[in-house]
Amino acid sequence: MNFGKSIQLFFAAILVSLTLPVTAHSAEKVKVSATFSILGDMVKRVGGQYVAVTTLVGPDGDTHVYRPTPADAKAMSKSDLLVVNGLEFEGWLDRLVEASNFKGRRVVATKGIDAIPYEEGEGHGGHTFEWAGVFDLSPGTYKWSFAKVDGKYADPVMKMVILKSGRIEESEEKAEGLLESKDSDAKRNNDVLVAQDKAYALNFDATKKMTAFTVNITKAGKYAFFTEHMPFEFEADEHFFKDISGKDVEPIAQEPDTGHHGHDDHAGHNHGAFAPHAWQSLANAVIYVNNVTAALAQISPDNAVTFYKNRAAYIAEIEELDKQIREKIAGLPLDGRTVVTAHDAFQYFGRDYGLTFLAPQGLSTDSEASAQDVANLIKQMRAKHISAVFVENITDPRLITQVAKETGATVGGTLYPDALSGPNGPASTYIKMMRHNATMLSRALGS
Repeated sequence: MNFGKSIQLFFAAILVSLTLPVTAHSAEKVKVSATFSILGDMVKRVGGQYVAVTTLVGPDGDTHVYRPTPADAKAMSKSDLLVVNGLEFEGWLDRLVEASNFKGRRVVATKGIDAIPYEEGEGHGGHTFEWAGVFDLSPGTYKWSFAKVDGKYADPVMKMVILKSGRIEESEEKAEGLLESKDSDAKRNNDVLVAQDKAYALNFDATKKMTAFTVNITKAGKYAFFTEHMPFEFEADEHFFKDISGKDVEPIAQEPDTGHHGHDDHAGHNHGAFAPHAWQSLANAVIYVNNVTAALAQISPDNAVTFYKNRAAYIAEIEELDKQIREKIAGLPLDGRTVVTAHDAFQYFGRDYGLTFLAPQGLSTDSEASAQDVANLIKQMRAKHISAVFVENITDPRLITQVAKETGATVGGTLYPDALSGPNGPASTYIKMMRHNATMLSRALGS
């Protein structure tokens, strides 16, 4: 386990904490709001008797679909410190902060981690397209543009399919077939695109900062666009799709639902450019703890020595657990390290320990798995003889149970991806949660 980066951040945090003004005295407890149970546990371990922690999303709670309450706003308004995960995990957070009139200090626990890019973390259910969007269009001419970002296009060529369809699920199989076909229609800057049963191969002009294509719509209705890359990867100064007057045209549905433009009516949970479940890496947990420790020391410098002492003991436990997990995983067969879970929350665990995780849902439990996604997963499980299947404490087990039934797999138990268990459960602390998950996984994969 490489903790070099964590050590650098740790000493930098000490310097910052010693140079900031005093905002609390040793006799006062630091009032902390933590967005979910894992962060709350970390704060308690570091802060000990000198913190009073309010956890907004408690044990077995699902942060993805959480709806804040007036009591949450009241507690936050009185807090000295707000500890958040970041990486757009708490999609409801900014509204709550505004409603509470929070005036304290905010710390992002993931600051400094090596985050997994969204393209890696988001499972696409085996799709050949990376993005799909449905637009309700009137007859007319539209412009779809691709801009250079940091001096280059995300890719020199990209395939796109345009179909007359109002639902992604109804047309995705057809779109995938067209995208996979070698028979495509090559287009270049200013060429015209229409809805057709053939994929376009869009060639971007390397001599221009932007390549644009004209989209002609002859009949009013809903149209589904399927692209090999996220359109937002090609956005610089303006939206990628506009009408003839230059007004932005937004999708009425898209997959994945990225919430890229942050509309107020998107009250659900949306992820940004990186997978957010970074606490599933014990190496990242050290960075979380360093950030929490520095923040507490900034607010209550009289207790900084105690905070850093608690930090040292906590990180020693984390490092020892990491060693134990690596020993467990090392004994597993290399050709049997694939696991199926309900949603795509274990990318960091998989990266650290060499496991592959498949999920019918994406990064968020707020997204629904399509029938095609589930069918693709079942097909993949049968082809690769995957038998390690787990339900989660924060999701409805029926989908995974059905997948297991269809494939003849046995549900290996319950994993804890985003929330701790209650005090009497097997994952009542962060350390216990990581140990429990590792034990369940190694037991299932080794049987």
